[in-house]
Amino acid sequence: MLTSPGPREGKSTICANLGVALAQADRSTLILDCDLRRPMVHKIFGLRNDRGIVAILAEERRWQEVYQEPLPGLKVIVVGPIPPNPMELLSSRRFAEFLDQARQEFDYVLIDTPATDLVPDPAVVATQGDGVLLVLDARDIRKGAVLRAMRRLQTVGATVLGTIMNDAKVSKGDYYPPP
Repeated sequence: MLTSPGPREGKSTICANLGVALAQADRSTLILDCDLRRPMVHKIFGLRNDRGIVAILAEERRWQEVYQEPLPGLKVIVVGPIPPNPMELLSSRRFAEFLDQARQEFDYVLIDTPATDLVPDPAVVATQGDGVLLVLDARDIRKGAVLRAMRRLQTVGATVLGTIMNDAKVSKGDYYPPP
């Protein structure tokens, strides 16, 4: 699962790029857009957003009916229409069952969620995932926000795998090319 302390830290873009890299490395990869309030994954890939995870959870559709494949080895399930009950869907038994099935069918399942400071959804999804990557904007790191995000994730027993610094500026003197 990927999340961030606040909005606009680049978590959806990082999720998409990680998915592309894994697919290009011949790993079967599924990206789930579980930001059921402000989805972005469909925009990043230029995909239709008519049916997706909401159809799987609310209408009991099969994932094979709603996925899109922007490149070989990478399947994406968008949100679809914004539901009135995001927390209810993400905390449902159906969501847990779907994730178990996805784990069996794919090498990697990447889940894009909202920021931890905005809504409780990431904490709910984190209880279902194997680990969390916390995306931080290197140009706007707020220590308090990072600590709050970590506490929220640890409170639900999430395994925080690490952080990804987005938008980091590297000067020439900081980079050493291989010999």
